[in-house]
Amino acid sequence: MPGKAQGRLPTTTVSPARLRMCQPTQRPTYRTGEWIVTPWGRCRVIGRFGQRHQDLLDAFLWHAEKARQIEDGGIEILVDPAKVRKTMSDARHSLSGLQKLIRELREVTLEIETPKLMIMGGLVDHVVKSPVTRPDPMNGGERHLWRVRIGLALAELLRNDLPLHYDPTPITRLQTGISQAIVRHIFSHSSQPNGGWDLDNLIRSVCGELDSTMIRHRRRELRIDAAGMEAIGIFIDGERIVRRDSKPCSTRP
Repeated sequence: MPGKAQGRLPTTTVSPARLRMCQPTQRPTYRTGEWIVTPWGRCRVIGRFGQRHQDLLDAFLWHAEKARQIEDGGIEILVDPAKVRKTMSDARHSLSGLQKLIRELREVTLEIETPKLMIMGGLVDHVVKSPVTRPDPMNGGERHLWRVRIGLALAELLRNDLPLHYDPTPITRLQTGISQAIVRHIFSHSSQPNGGWDLDNLIRSVCGELDSTMIRHRRRELRIDAAGMEAIGIFIDGERIVRRDSKPCSTRP
């Protein structure tokens, strides 16, 4: 999935996927701050933060029309909610559904430690109606854009972590959270192992240690999304996962 930077902000950065900040499911449970340790560092999350929440963050940043730094270190962006909803699976997410995700994102607190980063803070501070409008083809009137205040933790990642630029829409179309998590993990790497990734090891990389029964369940969920992953350029090849597109996303504009 070739990536082209849209606007001045990346879609995401490499650390969220590498540190397993986001649960590999579309139905996340509430986490209470246990440390997750990976080869790239460690993080802990208080709150409910799953793949649909990451979809929304990616959509906000991909569709950011303007961005400005805030004195407290946050970032405020201007987005069109209609474009965000379209990215979130052809507007199948109702306004109330987006608002629920936003409320849960506002409650998330992160703590991240890597060799280069030490971050504590939130993801989204608030979303408010902007006076800026666009024509609304549904009713012939005008619709208001949104001002989204990015929290300090995410703002620090955007400023100091390795950025990734890609259209998140194909990832939001995947049906299972494990598939989304694995694609995001693969996108955080500029190269792949010879012959691709070992399937079970890759599942453990995004889920942590699992027993054999849970591994089988995750394999079955992955195969549900085989066609969607192939459209992105990622193929399940027996016991391996292979990225056929050598440059699925850009690390810079």
